[in-house]
Amino acid sequence: MTTAKKNWLNNLIFYFFSLFLFSSTFSIALSQISLGLALIFFLALIILTKKNFFEPELKYFYWAVGIYLCWNVIAALAGGTPLKSLLMLKEEWLFLIIPITLHLMRQRFYRSGLMMMLSAAMILVSIYAIVQHYTGWHWFRSWAPPMASDQTYYASGGFHHYLTFGNYFALAATFLLAFALLQKEKLIKNFNLLFLSAAILGLVSVVFSYSRMAIAALPLPVLFIAYLRGRKWLFSAIVLVLIISATALVGMSELSFKFTDGLLKDISKSNQSSRLFIWDKTFELIKDKPLFGVGHGNFETAYAQLLDSSKGETINRPHAHNDVIDKAAVTGIPGAILYLLIWVVLFWHLHLGWHSSQLSRRKRIYCAAAAVGSIALFMTSLCEATF
Repeated sequence: MTTAKKNWLNNLIFYFFSLFLFSSTFSIALSQISLGLALIFFLALIILTKKNFFEPELKYFYWAVGIYLCWNVIAALAGGTPLKSLLMLKEEWLFLIIPITLHLMRQRFYRSGLMMMLSAAMILVSIYAIVQHYTGWHWFRSWAPPMASDQTYYASGGFHHYLTFGNYFALAATFLLAFALLQKEKLIKNFNLLFLSAAILGLVSVVFSYSRMAIAALPLPVLFIAYLRGRKWLFSAIVLVLIISATALVGMSELSFKFTDGLLKDISKSNQSSRLFIWDKTFELIKDKPLFGVGHGNFETAYAQLLDSSKGETINRPHAHNDVIDKAAVTGIPGAILYLLIWVVLFWHLHLGWHSSQLSRRKRIYCAAAAVGSIALFMTSLCEATF
């Protein structure tokens, strides 16, 4: 394959993946279409160059993902609806985001382009979300976001639900914050000010979403960034987090309610919408089918059978609102263990990358930023359906 054709394919992958990254901040449909196109050209590149684009340094991570996917297939075949469950596994193709990202990150031009694209999208959508918080303006929607008790609105950006918006922006904002603050250069150099601005606006929009778990997940990644910078940073970060948290809770009545009376309501087993109620029912599913689970696509049906209408239990759920518990219910306890194994191997690889003497400072920062964003994602997944 000629160099010109290879460059042409690489550019197409970059353009469509950039569109995916940009649109992922506001449109799931457009982001998946553009990711699909990037994947087609990525597969074409693999076939035509006959090159292995799966980094050998990450072989344990790829093995963990592969074993997890194999168990998902086994659990689907062992369930009562094998064809339906196998078809539901189509969403697992999103794992291919990882090799495409790593392939593009090898070249500085593509790395910089992806970071700038994500930052630009975060700034634009965050500004829109902040305006939305105060006005209720919902672009391309015929309805306004939910109104809070203080006459503000639950910011959801371009997403259908404010929880999805909060979870995504918590991940993206903490990733960009880490990338900006861990640089040795001044903030005005190498577009660091752009990254920092996107991160701060993203964090504000998360708070304005009133998404409780996304907000509760923010302090740990922020403190972890400070820990990586040094003890002085850590002490200052603790004080800053406490001040901002107290100010937000005092100054925003809806947020205060979310973390006081609202929280008490949501941890009550008598409330059908509480996480404890949902988890209690889901544990019954796990107890009934601990090895292979109920199968992909069957959680909602199985959950409905556990509801006692005589007690007024009528609210059905398609997900356990905890990814680990949900994996145990759908693919059995082994599936949940393998899911956790992916996270363990991921964090181990990122730890090695941050401490590697063979990687440049810039690449080590990418590893640290990825770890920070992953912490935010994992924490939100403990109470939401994020994976």
